[in-house]
Amino acid sequence: MKIRNGFVSNSSSSSFVIPKDKLTELQILQIYNYNEEAAKHCEYYNFQNVYDDCWFINESDYYISGYCHMDNFDMYEYLIEYMKLPRELIKWDS
Repeated sequence: MKIRNGFVSNSSSSSFVIPKDKLTELQILQIYNYNEEAAKHCEYYNFQNVYDDCWFINESDYYISGYCHMDNFDMYEYLIEYMKLPRELIKWDS
């Protein structure tokens, strides 16, 4: 029998970075407002869960980035399938 001491977590974290010079102003707004955009189109896309404040979106002069502690919203599908961003444009870290 194995006994585990310590904290056990089922959560998953994730983050992404996208160069801003490769995005339009509309695309930047769609990233910031991912929840509302996904909710408007959930009948067309397989966004299984739409949660409030799941992803924290940040912006610098050169990049837009996001991170989450519990990866419930499928940001990858949102950026690739809904927004049609090229896969190579997005740098992921999980």
